[in-house]
Amino acid sequence: MSAEVIVEIRDLLKSFQEGDRQRQVLDGVNIDVFESEFLVVLGKSGSGKSTLLNLISGIDKPDAGHIYVENEDITALSDTALTRFRRDHIGIIFQFFNLIPTLTVLENITLPQELRGIRRNLMESRGRTALGRVGLADRADSFPENLSGGEQQRVAIARALAHEPMLLLADEPTGNLDADTGQLILHLLLELTREAGKTLIMATHNPEIVPFSDRVCRIHEGRLYISDSHAYLEASDEVAAPGS
Repeated sequence: MSAEVIVEIRDLLKSFQEGDRQRQVLDGVNIDVFESEFLVVLGKSGSGKSTLLNLISGIDKPDAGHIYVENEDITALSDTALTRFRRDHIGIIFQFFNLIPTLTVLENITLPQELRGIRRNLMESRGRTALGRVGLADRADSFPENLSGGEQQRVAIARALAHEPMLLLADEPTGNLDADTGQLILHLLLELTREAGKTLIMATHNPEIVPFSDRVCRIHEGRLYISDSHAYLEASDEVAAPGS
């Protein structure tokens, strides 16, 4: 693939203490993720999908190894520099929306930009543009409790996209929604990232998302197994039994 590498992971190790034993979640992980790529990270609950995304975003730190995002070694950054880098370069979408209930929809979207010191008129303009892109231009002054689950996730997508990051990380973004709403959210997310040429890494346990992806990264016992989506579909019967 000739596209630019957006995320480069080398010799990544991560473990957690569980009682009296150390559990190795990621064991010598190596992968390149490319510009404009949609990479699906599959694995059962507890396999390390969310951990991998948290490491790429800098929310967690590895035990060893290096992660480069847009050529910046984020594993070498201080906590303050890492927070700034994440705000500038990465958009994150969570399963449970993570909206602040006391803030309006627009305020939820603009808060990360406000923390970066962006001028109010600019961040509000970006926020309203992002809301329009997810079909919620008329809900700027609403509060999260007045929105459906699907609408809240659309706000979360708008928040992640408002500062125009090249990299989006989505952790089970449809996992807290019913099947029909989840499909709508998935198609919206793909439409918005594809048209803007952004890189999307999505962690999910649902193999039905695989046909929409470029490549599949399966985590099993701390190791990554990577294939293109067509090869994965031809080699696996998991799609016929979602959630297995």
